[in-house]
Amino acid sequence: MTNRVTNIAGYQFKTITDVHGVHNQIQTLCAQTHLKGTIFIGPEGINLGLAGSGADIEYVLQRLDSTCGFGRLQVNTTYSDMTPFKRLLVKVREELVPAKSLPAISTADFPDPAQPAYITSERLRQWFDSGQGMTLLDLRNSFEYELGSFDHATHLGLRHFRELGNASNRLAKLPKDRPVVTFCTGGIRCERGAPYIARQGFEQVYKLKGGVLDYLGKFKDRCWHGDCFVFDDRVTLDCRLEPTFKRLCRSCQTALNENETQCCEACARSGADSRLAYGTGRYLL
Repeated sequence: MTNRVTNIAGYQFKTITDVHGVHNQIQTLCAQTHLKGTIFIGPEGINLGLAGSGADIEYVLQRLDSTCGFGRLQVNTTYSDMTPFKRLLVKVREELVPAKSLPAISTADFPDPAQPAYITSERLRQWFDSGQGMTLLDLRNSFEYELGSFDHATHLGLRHFRELGNASNRLAKLPKDRPVVTFCTGGIRCERGAPYIARQGFEQVYKLKGGVLDYLGKFKDRCWHGDCFVFDDRVTLDCRLEPTFKRLCRSCQTALNENETQCCEACARSGADSRLAYGTGRYLL
């Protein structure tokens, strides 16, 4: 394990008044390492995915705390035999999660006490084992849901997470008196989405702490099927968090068949735009 590449994905909501100053600090910090990946800085905090040696990862996390005040990063760690990023990109972005249709969350005192509560992977596993009635609500994009999800999970048919604010009619069809457990890859989309869902009249709304990656790291394929999409060159991870390098259509992100190359047959017939949609760190959720 010590020779493998350490990969982290993390975020922290925190009000940043001098975004460009923090951006420059982090660029200087990362230049002292051999890390590759993507870091987004915005007025509401930081969202990052980094890969490299364990020593470099630890150094950056310590300095992000002591220098930039990011001492409450929610971090998931996985390992691989290759570096799943081609370069390092540190970029200013207006929103950590593109979701203009959703109300902003408070970053002054995050976790916001008005936020729905977290549920841990351990507690969710107990609920599975006890047959607890609940709605498992997958807040990821539709192609991610199709690649893999929890057994009996509900998806709202949203192609992009940013469409959630327009899904009130679909949410209205879900039972209001059952606990709703929202989940995504690492947790950041639930931070934005769960408060909106709670405002739709549900009695109990939870956010899976650490997301799918945390759950798979502890319980593997228990009540999970398929692969988990990640926003780097590994593309997908199996239930043991090992890369599966699934090939996806560059236009619609559906899984490709053996006889398909860059695009699926449907997109090739329609002449859909085949701009690269994953593997560059351009989008990180």
